[in-house]
Amino acid sequence: MKSVSKIALILSLVAVPSMSTSAFAQDKPVKEKKGKDKKEVAPAAPKRNYSKPFIAAFSAVVDILTKQKNPEGAKAEFPKVLAAIANDDDRYEAGVLAINIGAGVKDLALQEQGIDLLLASTTTPANLKTEYTFRKAAFAYDSKNFVKAETLMIDAYNMGHRGNTIELLISNAMSQQNKDAEAITWLAKAIEADKVAGNVNKAYFVRAAILSAKSKNYAGAANWYKQLLATENNADYWHDALAFFDRSLTLNPEESLDVMRLMRVTNGLRFQQEYAQYLDSLSYIGVRYPAEAVSVLEEGFEKGVISRNNVTFSEKYNEAKTRLIEDTATLAGTIAPAKANAKGMLASLTGDSFFSHKKYETAKELYESALSKSPVLDKDGKDQTDRTRFRLAMTKVMLRDYAGATTDFAMVTGANRKAIGEYWVMHIEQQIKAAPPPPPAAT
Repeated sequence: MKSVSKIALILSLVAVPSMSTSAFAQDKPVKEKKGKDKKEVAPAAPKRNYSKPFIAAFSAVVDILTKQKNPEGAKAEFPKVLAAIANDDDRYEAGVLAINIGAGVKDLALQEQGIDLLLASTTTPANLKTEYTFRKAAFAYDSKNFVKAETLMIDAYNMGHRGNTIELLISNAMSQQNKDAEAITWLAKAIEADKVAGNVNKAYFVRAAILSAKSKNYAGAANWYKQLLATENNADYWHDALAFFDRSLTLNPEESLDVMRLMRVTNGLRFQQEYAQYLDSLSYIGVRYPAEAVSVLEEGFEKGVISRNNVTFSEKYNEAKTRLIEDTATLAGTIAPAKANAKGMLASLTGDSFFSHKKYETAKELYESALSKSPVLDKDGKDQTDRTRFRLAMTKVMLRDYAGATTDFAMVTGANRKAIGEYWVMHIEQQIKAAPPPPPAAT
């Protein structure tokens, strides 16, 4: 972002009137024309009541500035103008003069003094007071007086100033004071202002997420990335959204596994510890899903994220390869007994095995068989219907049955899985959006 000093120096927030002694000439009222060529005329400028000592001091300094082209000389004589101020009309003109001189000699302090005079004068129009309040705030920000900058920018905002990324500047001023919660609130206002203008500044979402994570509000950080994902299907955003989401909840291994699966599907796996977490979820009681373990590890090796020289990964890989031989040999024979079992849990677990082998059609049949015997109870009598329904929905995603998957995700009731399902549904929406249009019908 450009520094505010550049904004303060080169951005024309308000057109500053040019200086001339004609400011003191009282315009005569314009007479209204009569007849066919009668036209509306603007009302005459309000009459000003300048004091005579002020007129003399002001005129002399304006001549130095404009006729002699000597801004340094005008600056030296300006204290005489200040000393002659007798009323608000004088104060207004002195403020305008100070800003012009300050601009000419690049004296920010003198320009700010001019702004203070304008803000203190009842002659200054309300709209100019709004803009000069923002200008004064910019000077405070530039001098790293963030407390003052925050106060003045909020004043300007409440007075109606918009633009100049004022919401972001207020947020930054607050963040500099470690007021991160308030800073996030103003970032949200910046995002809303962008939406109204039809823009999306992705840096605002990322900044809000960083500030949320700084205060250990991981759910908030995940939500900002989730909003960002609604604007763009980006693998890095998927990684950050799911990483923060995973930290925001206490998930059991099965739930964590289904988060990691989505991270993999969206190409979001980035770091060694994430591959380790994926393996832990796959293997928390032995290598239960050897086909998936082998596939994930080989993918990580090929990407260079994990190394075959790492003892942990190499041992897990060899163990999974050995287990895969037996698992593959016995897999087909597990279908009939699972479907025939009076309880649905065996079909659900068998469906998990086929899912891990990417045999999605068979996995779908087994999950549906399990749900037909609801409730799906495990050996301890715990209801696993939600888990089974969720896995069925995931299987349909892999089969590109997006409508069916969305329906199944909507039927999940458990808080954690419902939250995980929202991310899967977002992935579905992105896949639908990215799908090529159907070919034209034959004529």
